Amino acid sequence: MAFSTNIFRSLALAAVVSSSAMACAPQEDAADVVGSEDDLATRRASRHPIVLVHGFTGSASTSIWSFYEVPEALEADGHTVQVAQVAPFKPVSERAKNLAGDVDEAQAKCRERRGCDASKVHIIAHSMGGLDARYLVSKLGYGDRVASITTISTAHRGTAIADVALKFIRDDGALDKVLNALTSWYGRSFTERDLADDSDLRGALESISEKNAPAFNADVADDPRVTYLSWAGVSNVAGIPNFRDDEACEGKFDPVNGRDRMNALLVPVASVVAHGLRLRPNDGMATVESSKWGRFKGCIPADHLDEVGQPKHEGPNVHGGFDHIVFYRDIASSLDAEVAAATSEEARD
Repeated sequence: MAFSTNIFRSLALAAVVSSSAMACAPQEDAADVVGSEDDLATRRASRHPIVLVHGFTGSASTSIWSFYEVPEALEADGHTVQVAQVAPFKPVSERAKNLAGDVDEAQAKCRERRGCDASKVHIIAHSMGGLDARYLVSKLGYGDRVASITTISTAHRGTAIADVALKFIRDDGALDKVLNALTSWYGRSFTERDLADDSDLRGALESISEKNAPAFNADVADDPRVTYLSWAGVSNVAGIPNFRDDEACEGKFDPVNGRDRMNALLVPVASVVAHGLRLRPNDGMATVESSKWGRFKGCIPADHLDEVGQPKHEGPNVHGGFDHIVFYRDIASSLDAEVAAATSEEARD
């Protein structure tokens, strides 16, 4: 039991995966720039409801991976918002089933509001939540109900920390039972019991591993009716820049207030995510390259916790100046225009 508990403790730190001022953006495209508070005064609410999806080990409101004060900010801007509540320790295929219920709920909520178009939803997903959204559309038949999927630091090509964690979990049914019992117990402390119970830690880690990513991406095809957008986080240990950051971000990185200083919780994991001396730019959990899917919007000076405003804080970060509330408000207000632009581009082609 001591051995199993030690593994679980390591995973609790190292496998909180999901799965790093202003948000960065393409310098050549003003429409991509994440604006200031003053800019947001002119923004308009989305015509479709918005579904926020948390990542691995997350919950709708009480875990360290929840969207801190984001739903309230979007609702204050006039958006119809549904915060998804999916299983924290299960494979993408199971989490997507939970997400389907939240999409249905978002559409129902929208029908009760004047001026809200319930025919489709916009999904904004952090970390592993982006994989859930893609699976929902591709495998569960929700392509006709989703207008767009925006992912923030989703490990579309896996994250190395999951592969390392899986090496510690030998293929042993007894050990799996112990770890699943522990994760279910832990999950009940921050989410609904029916979502926390019957955890499948191995399956969850396999869903976000680099080893299994090629097969997942080959099987989970994009739907041409859906607009796919992505952002990546960039954070640095002690705020020391990585010379590979700008290239990885394709010139769409402008940390005007300096580099983000990675949260100490993520520092031990970052070297694994970066593949050691390969120094792959990352946010402590997902590399920039792995985070790219669909139209890559750029990098933000934030680590994996900063991206959802955690640990709970208001206003810009001291290091890097990233303001997660401004970031999400700007994304939400631009979604209708992003879909319209993508549709127009397809028509031209």
